[in-house]
Amino acid sequence: MAHSTQAAHSHMHDHEGHVAAVEADLEYWRTKRLEPRALQLHRRGVLTLYDLLRTAADLPAAPDAAGKSAHDIEGRIRALEDGLDEYIRGIALASLDAPGHSFVIEDIRKERGDYDDFFRVAKPPHGGTLEERIARLEHDLHEYQRLLQVLLRALLDKGVLTAEQVEQQRALLAGRGAWNGARIVARAWVDPGFKQALLARGREAVRELNIPPGRLGKLGVAENTATLHNVVVCTLCSCYPHDLLGDPPWWYRDDSYKERIVRDPRGTLADRFNLRLPENVEVRVHDSTSDVRWMVLPRRPQGTDGWSEEQLARLVTIDSLVGTAAALDPAAPGRSERRVPG
Repeated sequence: MAHSTQAAHSHMHDHEGHVAAVEADLEYWRTKRLEPRALQLHRRGVLTLYDLLRTAADLPAAPDAAGKSAHDIEGRIRALEDGLDEYIRGIALASLDAPGHSFVIEDIRKERGDYDDFFRVAKPPHGGTLEERIARLEHDLHEYQRLLQVLLRALLDKGVLTAEQVEQQRALLAGRGAWNGARIVARAWVDPGFKQALLARGREAVRELNIPPGRLGKLGVAENTATLHNVVVCTLCSCYPHDLLGDPPWWYRDDSYKERIVRDPRGTLADRFNLRLPENVEVRVHDSTSDVRWMVLPRRPQGTDGWSEEQLARLVTIDSLVGTAAALDPAAPGRSERRVPG
């Protein structure tokens, strides 16, 4: 059997979905990551609020970025998504442990109010028209980035972090695209709770792994099973969650792949990718769009009981994240699928 979820699409259609996603993510990272980190450092005397005030006074405020036309709603939303990703990566830099100043994850969970509502940082309401909400997000993101800039500079000025540490981490984060996808799959293989959340609310679930969402309103995750195999395509252009999965294979942009995988998915997988599926396995094609981008959750290979998440992640290939291959068989280490860089 073969089934296609193909739908015609052009550019971003669901402006509301994208804006709601940015609102939720921006407040999550502020209230669950950045501000609890600043409070944690203050309570321990590593970096006090007064250090931040002094740094803020000495550090010129960045001007508001030159915005797009007020009528270019899609352009403004895209700029917000890019700014959100930059913000998340910056929080990862400010969260680095330094010698003598390491923090366990339990500390930050207490600080952000996971166990006691008293400590939770309040979130603002998000009301008004779409344009009013976009304008508020532009203002809030600029304010939040300012605090992040001050925090990171103060950490450097006090010697809590070194410029070398920050640059090494920045370079690491810049090249983690495909490895992020492998980490998502590995966590789902070992953590049933995470897997359930991933399948139901993909974008929200991956926050747990500190992965920037990139330019997507929703992340669809399709799970392969013994009776269902999923494959991803973008029939219009090459919509793909780059920040989550890295760069797609070259053939993902090829018109012949797009046409054949929709028309004859089972035959295309067999002929082009040497992936031969039993007749009782349904093949389902998911069409990635600017609003909903898809990834495949491949089946966990046999013989991997007791493996660590990092070991499991190294069995995930770029092709398996799209659905044109299975995850690597640990009994056949010489296979040459597009292994993701760790």
